[in-house]
Parts: sequence; C-alpha cells; structure tokens
Amino acid sequence: MNDLLESITIYHKDSNNYIRYSKVASVRDTSIRNRTNTGKSDNDNVLIRIFDVDGYKKTYDIAKDDVIVRGNVSDVITTTPLTILRTKYGKENVYQVKSIDVFKFKDEDTKELQHIKIGAI
Repeated sequence: MNDLLESITIYHKDSNNYIRYSKVASVRDTSIRNRTNTGKSDNDNVLIRIFDVDGYKKTYDIAKDDVIVRGNVSDVITTTPLTILRTKYGKENVYQVKSIDVFKFKDEDTKELQHIKIGAI
C-alpha cells in the first residue's frame, strides 16, 4: 500500500442498519471551510479521498452523517456508531461525514485523478 494511503472503515446507515465497508483512502487532518448550496458553512477537521470511484454506489456507499474509522475495524454497530466508535478508537480516529463530492473524469489522461472527496468532523 502506498505510504499516503491507509485503510478506513465506513459505517453507512441504510434504513435502520449500519453496513460496514472497508476501503483504502488518503486521510489528511486539516481544517477546511465548506459552504453548501444553501449558504450554510461549517469546518471539516479531516479530508478523506477514496479513489475507488467506479465502485461508488455499486460495491460501497457513503452519505452525509455516516461514520468513518481510521483503520480496518470489524465492529458490528446497531445504534449510535459515532459515540460507540469514538469511545473505543478515540475522537481523533473516528469521523462524521459532512460533505461528499465525486470527481469522475471521462478523459483518459485524467482518470487517475478520479476520487470521492469527503469532508468530515
């Protein structure tokens, strides 16, 4: 695995269940100011980039307020994943998704730049 990439675990809420997905991503601790289409803004503490764009919505899913854990973890979560996982793995390793942007390019020269950009706190 590239030194800039690491394992993450996504806990995606689907109806009343949490589905766990293991992915490889770039995780950068940062502070980014996001502004939504409604004009609301908030700060993200981490920027996560997942490069498996083709699998998005096919082999894995992620949505606002889902939870991401640094590392490949196998916890089965049924309620309040943010609280449970932060208690177990620490606040600095567990994030709540606040924004998702998909960068998918048709040009062959820029395909390697494709990624899912996730802002989280």
